Amino acid sequence: MEKIQVDILPGIGLGKLKFGMSRDEVKSMLGEPNHQEITHYGDDEEDKSDAWEYHPLRLDMSFEEAEDWRLTILSVSSEDYLFKGSSLIGLSQEELMEELDLHGIKDLEIEDLSSKDHPEQILIASEELGMNFWLHQDILEEIQWGPLFADENTIQWPV
Repeated sequence: MEKIQVDILPGIGLGKLKFGMSRDEVKSMLGEPNHQEITHYGDDEEDKSDAWEYHPLRLDMSFEEAEDWRLTILSVSSEDYLFKGSSLIGLSQEELMEELDLHGIKDLEIEDLSSKDHPEQILIASEELGMNFWLHQDILEEIQWGPLFADENTIQWPV
């Protein structure tokens, strides 16, 4: 499996991986995923998602049928992935907020999503960047993002 670049690119992708790529394009770059699962996420027949996991890379991704099975979501959980030159995984909520503030990211919404199965779970989201930061017990464990939208229904695919 080819080692990919590690720069998180909001609205664009991850290194050489770009939102809008086909499943075949991603496979030619990374090989077969370690785990793959197609799920329904809505009421419409076309509300299917194909989720792939690359365990050694600590990288997950999804392709949506409604978008012609193009890459629409990326998630990382390793300190090896950099956001604006900084490794964020493992930071506390306070450290993460300081780091995002340094980069001028102000549109953050914080939501407590704690449950019996997931105690002390916090979601910090930036709509402007299309990014979600998932914290468990005050530690950032996962960064998730997708392409940006021109309006509520129109994805701005990277060129």
